[in-house]
Amino acid sequence: MIRSRKLQLVMVLILACICALVLGEEPNETETEWKFDIRNDRPRARHLMPQYSPPNVYTHFAVLFIRGNWDIYMRGAPIEAIIETSAGQSMSQMQRDVISNQSIRFMDNNSTISNYTYFQLFGVGEDDVQKMVNAFIEVLANRVDSRRQSLLNQQQKLKQKIVLLEDEKLRRETEQKNVMKRLEGVKKKVHYLSIDEAGNTIEKLNKTLDELNIDIAGMQRKLFAISEEHEHMSKETQKSGDVRKKIYETTIWPRLEQMRIDQIIELKVAEEKRSTAMKIRTEAEEFYHLHEQSLEKVKYLEPLRKRMSNYQESLRNTEMRLTTPELLPPKVFQNKVTIYPVRVEED
Repeated sequence: MIRSRKLQLVMVLILACICALVLGEEPNETETEWKFDIRNDRPRARHLMPQYSPPNVYTHFAVLFIRGNWDIYMRGAPIEAIIETSAGQSMSQMQRDVISNQSIRFMDNNSTISNYTYFQLFGVGEDDVQKMVNAFIEVLANRVDSRRQSLLNQQQKLKQKIVLLEDEKLRRETEQKNVMKRLEGVKKKVHYLSIDEAGNTIEKLNKTLDELNIDIAGMQRKLFAISEEHEHMSKETQKSGDVRKKIYETTIWPRLEQMRIDQIIELKVAEEKRSTAMKIRTEAEEFYHLHEQSLEKVKYLEPLRKRMSNYQESLRNTEMRLTTPELLPPKVFQNKVTIYPVRVEED
């Protein structure tokens, strides 16, 4: 019995350290010390009776209630993990051999005590049952630590993702505001009500500019031809007599000069039309592209905000799970474990 008490003390210290690491912010939840109540009679309550017919080698079984919904049976009983603990290693060889082929017995959560799971642990003697309890709770504490650490890592990753998304969202929203500000400025100069209207104007002006460029090229070539003709005729009249020279100066040259002046006027008009058309097209293109950028940024921001919302929801769920009883240090109801005999000799 002294050896058993010493072992219990060691287990208490180990579990206390584990729980302190897992939930250092909740010192009131780290108490894992429990007491054993050794009974010589069988439990009165029917639900506390052994849930199956244990092998004859078993002499005692422990009854304990642990806070939370510990779905050990569905996940597989941690027999190997129990044997690997210090308490498990100190169990008798017979106990280790027998439990290697057995499962942890438990009843559904809330069947007897609200928010506690009822377990039965069997042993080949009182001492082995106590060690079995110590080892079993140590395994649960290790599982808590592992699962909690996994959730804490997940929590940290989610927080990092949220920070990055928040920065990106802020940057995109700033870009969107700048685009909208520029778009509002352009709207004061143009009459377009939609991106389609601006697109149609751009298409029409492109055709108009093509026609004007062709016309301007023709006018320029005509002016060049007039200049060439004037130069040629001037050289020819220099070689001829005064009569021919006089005819050129009084009839042909005035006509060529008038043609040149008329063509210059038409060319300036056409160039002014082209300049105006290019200005209108530039404004339409600015409206079109700014409107397009605005739509694209809005389209990008919507899934970005949705991802942000999903990450925030996942973070809330993760933080909520960290507060569930199954992720707090294992707490035995009233810090009490009752040990009953498997069979009671009748008088």
